[in-house]
Amino acid sequence: MASTGRSAFSRDGQYYAFCGNDGKLKIWETASGRLKHEYTPNRHLSSPCSVIEWISVSPQSAGNASPAPRKRRRRKSISEEIDHKPIVAIGSLNGKVTLYDVAAASISATLENGHSSTVTAIAWSARTGLITAANDYHIVEWNLQENGIKCKWKSGKTKITALAILSNGKSLLSAERIINWWDLATKQLIRKFTGHANHITFLQTVQIDSATSYLISGACADSHLSVWALDKNNKNDKASIATLAMQDEATSISILVAEESQVIVLATIQSGQAQLFKYQPNGHTKPLKPSLNIAVAADANQKETVQQIPILAGYLTEDGKLLLAYGSYVNLTFEKVIPDFSDKLQCLVRSERLDMKKSKEKKEESISKIKPTVIEEDVKYLAPGIGIPTQKKNRTTSGSQLLLKDRLENLSLNADANTPGRTSMKGTNMAQLLMQALNSKDKTILTTVLFTKNETVIRNTIARLPVQAITPLLKELTVMLQGKTYTSKIAVMWLQTLIMTHAAHLMSRPDIAETLSPILSFIDAKLGLLTAMQKLRGRVSLITGQITQANEDHNKDITEDSLLVYQDPDSSDEGADKEDIDLSSESDDNWEEMSDQDIQDEEDVKSVKSEDEDEDGNDNDNDMDNNDSIHS
Repeated sequence: MASTGRSAFSRDGQYYAFCGNDGKLKIWETASGRLKHEYTPNRHLSSPCSVIEWISVSPQSAGNASPAPRKRRRRKSISEEIDHKPIVAIGSLNGKVTLYDVAAASISATLENGHSSTVTAIAWSARTGLITAANDYHIVEWNLQENGIKCKWKSGKTKITALAILSNGKSLLSAERIINWWDLATKQLIRKFTGHANHITFLQTVQIDSATSYLISGACADSHLSVWALDKNNKNDKASIATLAMQDEATSISILVAEESQVIVLATIQSGQAQLFKYQPNGHTKPLKPSLNIAVAADANQKETVQQIPILAGYLTEDGKLLLAYGSYVNLTFEKVIPDFSDKLQCLVRSERLDMKKSKEKKEESISKIKPTVIEEDVKYLAPGIGIPTQKKNRTTSGSQLLLKDRLENLSLNADANTPGRTSMKGTNMAQLLMQALNSKDKTILTTVLFTKNETVIRNTIARLPVQAITPLLKELTVMLQGKTYTSKIAVMWLQTLIMTHAAHLMSRPDIAETLSPILSFIDAKLGLLTAMQKLRGRVSLITGQITQANEDHNKDITEDSLLVYQDPDSSDEGADKEDIDLSSESDDNWEEMSDQDIQDEEDVKSVKSEDEDEDGNDNDNDMDNNDSIHS
């Protein structure tokens, strides 16, 4: 399917442009269905296209030099015939905007120094000019006459994914998840619309009359389009006035204002169908279903299964027809279809053989216009589009060759390295499978290769990986870092080995800061949460420790680990204790010595008492004599 923002019809529907992952710009002429231009810019692999937009530039503003008076008259007559020439504005990952002139089939100008990162949105208006937005959170208004910056201001803290300019050229609409309405003169915010949950991919303005304008927006992973009333006095910014219900996410939209102010919307969806809406702005708030569904099917020669041909983009012409681009970008077909409202579904059955025959005729016609090969001496010059003739190789070559079965077994990741006659090539096979998975974006092969814990295998795979696969691998590892614990752990192992092995190549790249900025920002965000997580871990450990201690105390036996245990002895134990006493614990000699000493002590005590008694007797006699004298 078409990538959002990298394919678009010209404003008159005459051309269709697409820029793929290979960085090549392809421009088809819708009337004939012929591939008219195929341009590969310089550094298309290191800085591929991120978004494209068709603009119209007058011949007077194409160059900077002022022409001579005589030549000015001649150019004036030419400009009367050619009012504006179509130009494709290509925004790239390095922040530059390249202007490709379709008439001259060359680059007319390169707008630099406006953005420092990936250009994410481009808008054009004949009255205002070219306005771009990028990941550096800035909006730039360009001066195409001088190929410089006219004005630059900050858009906010989130990147802009869509831009739209009102038809009067006085207002600008920028969107990420919230739609901001800016006044271009003062750069002030007029109003906000907050109705989408995901980032917005489409913004289209509808001018009914001089006083009435509407905005139609579509977001990623949303199966509907929202209609907003661009009214400065209305303060209800959370609910859209109408909703256009679809079956899937929109890949492109085209809008046309018909008679009686009826708005016709043609939307192509990811499932490969186109849906046509007829909306009458009358205050209808219920989800509006499509009036017509268009699908393209391939004639499978009356087989049971019918293969659907995906519709890549659609454009509403002034006469009310539908210009559809379906098929693939290798074999793209353009067809004008008249809508049939007799049924809800209009299925277009197209023959695959007829389409292949037409594409073959177109290819032969384009090859016939290429200059023939010029041979000079021993050098052979080949013009673009002519392949190098190869000599037929003889199938019976000398030497031993392995069978296809043995080759597949050697490429298998589960091959036994100890098998006789087979060498261990797991690192080489892993590198080949990883390159195949990165090129085809096969999630199954990526999971098989990346989800391994063997550091030796990871180191050998990274060592055998070419430098062209480093950037895609970094993008996959960046996505894995944002996953769960196991996935991020595996990504860290691969990332560490990749940076250590290819550090010299990464340092030599000019876009190293842009390549590693998502990883660095992710690491900074995780480090910012580290302190809070450590505090939370400490608190949780404290709470769980208290809960565990409380449960242990509750379940603990009261007799366990007591300070004192008293046991009441039995009578039998008491008798045994008495019998065990040794009455003759001291020797007889000691006993006799102690007895003599005791006797001597007793005699001393008696002598002292007798002396005391004599003194007491004398005292008593004296007392009695005194008493007798008193009585007399």
